[in-house]
Amino acid sequence: MDYDSEITNKMDVNIAIASAITAYGRIHMSQFKNNPNYKLYYSDTDCVVIDKPLSPDLIGNKLGQVKLEHIINKAVFLAPKVYALITDQGEQIIKAKGLTKDVIQDIKIADFEFLLSKDSSKLLKQSKLSKSLYNSDIELINTIYTLKVTSNKRQNIYINGIFDSTKPLNYNNF
Repeated sequence: MDYDSEITNKMDVNIAIASAITAYGRIHMSQFKNNPNYKLYYSDTDCVVIDKPLSPDLIGNKLGQVKLEHIINKAVFLAPKVYALITDQGEQIIKAKGLTKDVIQDIKIADFEFLLSKDSSKLLKQSKLSKSLYNSDIELINTIYTLKVTSNKRQNIYINGIFDSTKPLNYNNF
């Protein structure tokens, strides 16, 4: 038996159910993402950031309703799961997938604003735990994380050297 088979035989995963849940989530989120009544600033698997309040009947704890996390006064979105925002309560929230909490606490929204300039980046050093299922061990490794505007699935649009938006890639040009 090879390595992959050993690991997958021990996992309790139902790909069909996971796929169905993900597909339904995308269908549900499309009512916000594809609605011409909203200007969409950011979206992820389970969230949207739009320009105006949702109807009160859409917000709540019932099935199909959404949770209002924040009312935002200012936000900068660099990449999927990489953003900084300031709420109407003055709270600064920084999210950057792959960065540790220790590193994130030293980042400010002004750092994100600087990174909107074309070809700008910020290198951040961090220590992270790395686990190997194959070797059954965990070790502390030093890594460098590059914080910058990133889009693997869309083309970045810059106006006067400042990141403005994205547009779908045209795969006919490849």
